Amino acid sequence: MVINNTGFIPAQPMTVIPSYGENVTKKDFSHSLESAINEKNNKKLYSACQELESVFLNKVLECMRQSVPKSELTGHSFATDTFESMLYTEYARSMSKTGSLGIADMLYRQLSADITAQAPARPDADE
Repeated sequence: MVINNTGFIPAQPMTVIPSYGENVTKKDFSHSLESAINEKNNKKLYSACQELESVFLNKVLECMRQSVPKSELTGHSFATDTFESMLYTEYARSMSKTGSLGIADMLYRQLSADITAQAPARPDADE
C-alpha cells in the first residue's frame, strides 16, 4: 500500500481469494502420513487420504468456478469471491467424505501396505 500527500491509495487492488489448497500444504500431508504410518493408525491414514482428495477436488471446483463468466446480474465483489471459495471448499470436503470418487480409497490401499500386509478396504468409523 502506498500513502501519498493526496491520501491513502492502495498500490494494488485486493484480488486474493483464500483457497483451501493453499492452507493444506504438502508438508501437512506428509506429516499426517508419517504420523499415521509410525503409529500404525488406519483411521488417521484414511483421514489424511480424504484430506488430500478434498484438496484435489477443491482445485477442480476452483477451476470450474473460474470458467463461469461473471455477470452484473449476480454481482461481483471480494466478499462474494470469499464466500464462494469457502462454499466450494466445504463442497470438496463433503464430496471426499462420501467416497463417491474413490481417490481416497485408492490412496489408502496403496499407502496402507506400509502399515500392514493386509489392511481392510476402509477403516471402521465407529472404532
